Amino acid sequence: MSVDTSKLRTETVRKYATVSCNDPRQPTIRLNIHGILRQVIKAAPNAIVLRGEAGSQLTGKFVLTKGTELDITVTDVSAAKNQVTLEGIVEVTAGEKYEITVSAAPALIPGMTRDIINIEVMCSDGEMRSTTVPVTIDHQAPITVIPRGNIVFQAKDTQRLKQPGSAPVKRDLQIFATSPETTFNITSISVDDAPEGVFRITQRKVRNAQRYVVSVEVIESRPERSIRGTLRIQTDLKSMPEVTARLYAQFAVNPTRTPPNRTSPTRTKVKPRPDLKPLPRPGLVNPRVGQVKPISPPVGPGRENQTPKPPPKP
Repeated sequence: MSVDTSKLRTETVRKYATVSCNDPRQPTIRLNIHGILRQVIKAAPNAIVLRGEAGSQLTGKFVLTKGTELDITVTDVSAAKNQVTLEGIVEVTAGEKYEITVSAAPALIPGMTRDIINIEVMCSDGEMRSTTVPVTIDHQAPITVIPRGNIVFQAKDTQRLKQPGSAPVKRDLQIFATSPETTFNITSISVDDAPEGVFRITQRKVRNAQRYVVSVEVIESRPERSIRGTLRIQTDLKSMPEVTARLYAQFAVNPTRTPPNRTSPTRTKVKPRPDLKPLPRPGLVNPRVGQVKPISPPVGPGRENQTPKPPPKP
């Protein structure tokens, strides 16, 4: 039995095997195989995550150590997609421990990318071995808004606003700084492109200059089917002076379209009546007389006087 260890990231391996034999009492035997693999190259951490603001440079480190009695020498380190930069290899302990610094350039817009770092190592037994370390680069906005995207008030939620004295329908937005070093203040909040009196906005401070809660409420029902608007939150942060979110309020259930009936019309079934007997067809025996009714030939144009002539007289 052989095990491919080229893609294993752990030191423990468990395999199962089924052995068939001619024993009628126990025709199959299951074998549990447990093994411990000693990694020649150990990377800590196994995966690198570079997370920070989009306009700043992200930096991280990882350490390579030997896992067996074989000494290692790092010969080459490269990125598969060139999403990260490898600044240098520092030899902490000769043949045993190395430290590698990884950095990612600033991004213009928030987003997430991935890369793989390939590492080539020369071992003391004369063989060249390699390993990989995955990297995740997460460029985040200076201010995080949860939930992201649109704020939707569905018709099933706003239906109760038609009743007098009902409470408004409410949605909360969590607005906080992505990095602990970032501080900001909300200067103003407005709703654009929406009728006046539909949405009501309130603000609550959770942590000074760090975290806020903005509540959006629909306070009345409207005859329109849906109303849209844009929530604009102004801040004093230069890197992100405005936070926006789209508002959608529905006040009626969308009509359901019934598909056209494309099936062929069903024919009405006629029940048989035994009292009605079918008429006898021409050329068949008449059940009353018992004779065969002759069939007259069809009369066509120019054949009206074609009667058989009598035989000539001698």
